[in-house]
Amino acid sequence: MSNPSTPEFDRHGSWKRWQMDELGTPHRDDGRTFSSEPTAHQRKVLAAQKAAEQAHQREQQERQAIYDQLRQEAEEKGYQAGLEKGHAEGVIKGLEEGRAQAHDELENQIRHTITPLEALAKQFADALDRIDDTIAHDLVELALATGRQLAGDALQQKPEQVLTIVRELLHTEPPLVGQQRLWLNTEDHAVVEQHLGTELSAAGWKLQPDDQLARGGCRVTSAQGELDATFETRWQAIESQARKRHSSNSASS
Repeated sequence: MSNPSTPEFDRHGSWKRWQMDELGTPHRDDGRTFSSEPTAHQRKVLAAQKAAEQAHQREQQERQAIYDQLRQEAEEKGYQAGLEKGHAEGVIKGLEEGRAQAHDELENQIRHTITPLEALAKQFADALDRIDDTIAHDLVELALATGRQLAGDALQQKPEQVLTIVRELLHTEPPLVGQQRLWLNTEDHAVVEQHLGTELSAAGWKLQPDDQLARGGCRVTSAQGELDATFETRWQAIESQARKRHSSNSASS
């Protein structure tokens, strides 16, 4: 009985399906002889089949290896991308937190530095204001002194300016009642008498020289009272107005 696990071939090398002989039935001899040993051609066929199976297995293994490698690379790339993204987000967050912290620290440093400087700047500004007031006051006084000097020089050059003052006093309303006396510096007395003597006499005024009066000024006296138009009095009025105006400007600023 032949081995059922070994394929049988005819003498031409063709494969023949094996069938179990019927019990009690003798082998029929149809003139063909069979052998359990494969021929050289059969061995080539078996070797080709085995090589094809091995090639197919290797192909499957290679495909699986490539698939596994690609999957591993994809996983590694995804993992690395996740790490890089997380790292980038962490870096950005760290930079933002660092900037915020640096900004807060800078604000604190500026606050600690500027606060004393603000007080110092205020003190400096107050000092400048006081200096400005002092300088302005000094300038006013200087201007008044200069103006007085210039006014005195102008009277020396044009002594007839006293005539304007006398005319203003002569037409003052209401006029003084009673006998009026016009007191003048001796030099001014001569000038006024020359130019206004007739007009003053018509008004009932009497000229009186007074060496104590400075040039450019005069006084009018009567039983009712006195009009002071001396140079000193008029200049004091100018100084008072100038100082008052300066004080008002300083208070408003």
